[in-house]
Formats: sequence, structure tokens, C-alpha cells
Amino acid sequence: MASTADVNLNEIAGSGVGRGRDQLASVVSRWNPRLVKALTVVGFGLPLVGYFWLLGRFSVNVLVGDDWDEVPVIKQSYVHYFDWRLLWTQRNENRIFFPNLIVVLIAHTLHYDIHVVEYLGAVMLVAATTFILVAHRRRSPSTQWLYYCPVAFLTFSFVQEGNTLWAFQMAWFMVLLALATALLLLDRATLTWLALGGAIAAATVGSLSSLQGLLIWPAGLVLCFYRRRVWTEIGVWIVAGIAATAVYLRNYHFSATPFPRFALQHPMIAVKFFFFLIGDVVGKPVAPGNSHTENTLVVLFGIFIVALAIGTVLICGFRRDERTGSPIGIALICFGLLFAVIVTQGRSYNGYGGASASRYTTFDLLIVAGIYLALLGRRPLWRGGVSDELDHSVFQRSTIRRSSAGHGSGKISGIAYRIAVVLVVGAMVVQIPLGFHYGLSAARSFHASQVTAAETLRNINHVSNPELAQAEFFVPPSVIRRQAPVLEEHRLSVFDQ
Repeated sequence: MASTADVNLNEIAGSGVGRGRDQLASVVSRWNPRLVKALTVVGFGLPLVGYFWLLGRFSVNVLVGDDWDEVPVIKQSYVHYFDWRLLWTQRNENRIFFPNLIVVLIAHTLHYDIHVVEYLGAVMLVAATTFILVAHRRRSPSTQWLYYCPVAFLTFSFVQEGNTLWAFQMAWFMVLLALATALLLLDRATLTWLALGGAIAAATVGSLSSLQGLLIWPAGLVLCFYRRRVWTEIGVWIVAGIAATAVYLRNYHFSATPFPRFALQHPMIAVKFFFFLIGDVVGKPVAPGNSHTENTLVVLFGIFIVALAIGTVLICGFRRDERTGSPIGIALICFGLLFAVIVTQGRSYNGYGGASASRYTTFDLLIVAGIYLALLGRRPLWRGGVSDELDHSVFQRSTIRRSSAGHGSGKISGIAYRIAVVLVVGAMVVQIPLGFHYGLSAARSFHASQVTAAETLRNINHVSNPELAQAEFFVPPSVIRRQAPVLEEHRLSVFDQ
């Protein structure tokens, strides 16, 4: 006759939660190991190779938009007594101290080759993706690498071509790398003071690279909450975050944001902007010809993603979790949603056209990736009724709690989990092909305009201001005429060819 413990174990193994989490694992476990390895290589290799192909095929060595703001800094770096305060100068809402350092270094060593800056951003993206996946799998070691391939398709999506092909956006890739580094260090099984110091250093670098870097602190705090770090460690993290924010805001000009109260004065427009911003991870451009229906569908997709994110957090719960990778996903959800909030506050006056900017998708995609990783972390692999993710003592305690709670809640949790998995996979099925399509189309268009811009810049002494304006530098001709001689004098960018 089976013991009570055996009966409880078998009941849990057969519960809705157990079956829901085990279905995918049982399917893959029956596949040939060589096939699994091959699919894993393809699953990671295809989006990675595709991303670098996009960069190599459509990158043009010419300055665009905010890239021109770097020229005064580069110019002063050639002066004997360099004014280091220029590295700290506020650009719109941003302090980009560390990206400025990198730009100056590249200007003095590699002639401010735009290709180099963009490839550096790509390397940062690869490192950030790697750190996030390693941090997650470290807590869920039984999860096969094949399950992480969808995250690679998201993080290397063509939809973010606005960041990929714009050198200035290297700053945002620095923020993403700083976020991933901080989470990797904070999520160590044993958080040493050295690791905590490294996480604080990474978050500080991110904070002084762009406004969005300040969001690393609340995301890290969420992770510390789930891991139930001791109060001294949490206190040090909070104090460091406050200090970094105070440094960032020193002599800060809040008037740099146009219409700073627009979102409060027009809440309905702001709400629609927020959901459109998140929903447009598919990359659907907003143009005069776009129908109201198309815009509404993007807004609905954004509502769907936000609802799924909230549901995922509820499924994962708010209890201590020291054994799964789910908190990594929840931290990413937190960062992505907060990013959408600050963009809405600062740019909602631009309407749907502003929300559809490709550069926002890099951080918006963290929401979808975070949902997937949070759910993936909740999927223990069951063998004979006992989870590989849990030790025997912890499993027995959970058995007692579940037995006393009854089977109804387990069935509901299992159903909710399965529904959430289906929905997030559906969201990725929508985003991946549409992101590829619209991203590739936008990259081709951008490349064609920048080839013309590069040729125009090389012949700047023989073109008129209207021709400069038509070349899509996205800055006034007067700025180009004033700063182009600096590039030419020091053989920077297109003048080095």
C-alpha cells in the first residue's frame, strides 16, 4: 500500500499545474538529441547571423540626426585643454557621458567610422542577450537551451533597425548591456559584496549613458525582492540608486522635454500612445495612408501584451523564489513597462507617428521576452512525480501546502499557465514575421536615403542648402555646413574614404 507521501507526490505529478508545465518538456525529451542540438544551433544562429547581415548590408558611414551633436565634443577633444564638461552636457533629456567617451575614443583611433560604432552596439546586444539567458538558466539548469531560441528571435529582431543602423543609439545598447550585467550579478545564488558592487557599477554606467538607464535600479530592486535579499543589501542598492539619480539630475534642465505636461493634460491620448508604443513591436509604420483600423489593431495588440504581462506576474506570484529563473523575466517586464511610461510622458505629443519609431522597439521587446522567460522559469521538469528543480524537503513542504489547499486551485493555476504560454507564443508568432518584414523594408528605405546623404556630404562645397535639406540628415543645413569642416579636417566618417 502506498504511503501518504507517495500518494501526495503522485497527485501533484498528475495535477493541472504539473501536466501544463511538463507537456513541452515531454515532447522535446522524446526527440533525437542530435536533432535538438541542431535545432538549437539554428535557433540561435539564424537570428544572430540575420542581425549582423542586416547591419553589414544596410549600414552607411554617414552621420544622421543626433550623431551631429557628437561633432562639437569630438572637435574639443582635439584641443590641448579639453573641456571634459562637454561629455556631461545634457542632450534633450539624456546624459550620455559614457557613450561620449567611446565616441571620442573611436574618433581618435578609427576616424569616427559609423560602421564601428554600430557594430559595437551589436556586440553589446549580443552580450546583453547572453547575460540574460545565462542568468535565467543558472536558476533553471534543467531547461534545455532550445527553449531559449525564441528570445534570440526577439532580441535580434529586424524591427529595431532604427537602433541597429543609427550610431547614436549605441547609448541604448550600453543601457541594455548594463541592465543585463546588473541582473546577472544581482542574481547570483550567493550575493557577495563584490558582486553587489559590480552590479552597482554596471547600473551606474547605464544611468550615465541615457535617461532610460535609471530604470535599471527599480528593475534590480524587483529582482532583489523576489530573491529576498537581506535588508542591508537592498538598502545599499537603494542608496546607490538614489545617489546615481541625484548625480544625473544635478543641474538638469527639465525644460528640455517639449510639452512636459502634455500626457497629464491629455490622458486619453497618452493612454492610446502607451498601448500603441508597446503594440508596435511588429514595426507597422504610421503613414498618412494608414487606416484607422490598422492603428486600432496595433493598440489592441499593445493592450494584449500589457494584460499578458500582468497575468504572468500574477501567475508567478509575489512569493520568495530562489530556485527558478522567473524573477529575471519579471525584472525585464518591469523595465520594459517603465520604459514605455517615460516615453509616453516625454513623447506622447507626437501621436501614433512618434510611438511607431523603430528605436523604441528594443526595450519594448523586453516585455514580451520577459513574459516568455517568466513562464519558462515556472516550468519544472517532472520525472516520476518529483521535480528536478526542487529538493526533497522543499518539495515535501509544497506537497503539504497544496494538499491542504485542495485540488481546485492547482487546476486553475494549471489552466492559467497553459493559456498564458499559448498567448505569449502567439504574440511571438505575430511579432517575429511582421517585425522581420517591416524592419527589412524600413532598413532598405533608410539605406537608400543614407547613400544619397553620404554622397551629398562628400560634395558639400558644391551643393545648395535645399539639396542638403533633401538629403535626410535630419538636421538643418546650417548645422551641417558648420560641422562638416571638422569632419573633413580630421578625416572622420565619410571624409576618411
